[in-house]
Amino acid sequence: MSTTTVGVVGLGKMGGNMAKHLLDEGFELTGHDVAPAARDAFGDYGGTVADSAREVARESDVTVTSLPNSEIVTGVYTGDGGLVADDVETIFLEMSTIAPPTTAVLADAVEGTPSDLLDAPITGGPENSRDGTLTGLVGGEEAVFESEAAQDVLTALCAEVHYAGSSGAGHAMKLLNNTMSMGNLLLAMETVVLGSRYGIESERLWEILGNASATSVAFESRMPRVLDRDFEAGFTIDFARKDVGLAVEMADAEDYSMLLGNVIHRLYTQASDEGFGEEDVGAVVKLFERELEDRVGGSTDAE
Repeated sequence: MSTTTVGVVGLGKMGGNMAKHLLDEGFELTGHDVAPAARDAFGDYGGTVADSAREVARESDVTVTSLPNSEIVTGVYTGDGGLVADDVETIFLEMSTIAPPTTAVLADAVEGTPSDLLDAPITGGPENSRDGTLTGLVGGEEAVFESEAAQDVLTALCAEVHYAGSSGAGHAMKLLNNTMSMGNLLLAMETVVLGSRYGIESERLWEILGNASATSVAFESRMPRVLDRDFEAGFTIDFARKDVGLAVEMADAEDYSMLLGNVIHRLYTQASDEGFGEEDVGAVVKLFERELEDRVGGSTDAE
């Protein structure tokens, strides 16, 4: 059992599951969330509920933040009563998916305080956060990354942990990963709809493409759900649109055209505009089904 004390700020679907896993692993845990239901669920599971985010950081050797977007992350760290303060000494593990310029703002705020910051976004879904099989992508000072406290928490939460480089590299890697993944999925869904139109059974498409050079992690994880017409939100289309949009912003800042990235972003934006935004990202298949008036899995009538 580790003696490292841990705090979690943001006890939603991902953060709440990470907190439960850390409690299962025997860590002493303090947590906070603005939502009363999330705080209650954490407390009921055995965590210590703090009255504020800053209190979490004061009580913790390592403070994990898992929050929805860059604006909220900036406010939680640097706003009135925020995490960063001269009387707070902790290692921040910022695990949200945010833009690298936001990481720079956080790093500037933390510099000169007793705390350290690692940008450590993760890949994987809620089930991976619950059972400790995430993949961590970490940026920041290598000595802080290699410290015992940081490694205790990262290795408890992640099956794989990769050091990406200096501050901001972790968040950049997460956006690059998600752009590739979402692009792979778009092409896969466009392709299987065409295959279905040519009379190839959906299950046969899955069987063959899933075992051929065309496959990808995104295809393998989403295609079974598409076949079952199960679009209950895991990683939503709106999240895909947001993440790819952040990657496009990264490219714009470097005067890099990112032609395919822009196309991917436009298609997820279209899917969101057509009402699929809160559905699982696999629902992007519906864009292509509507065009050919066909459907992958289930009946032949497009939704």
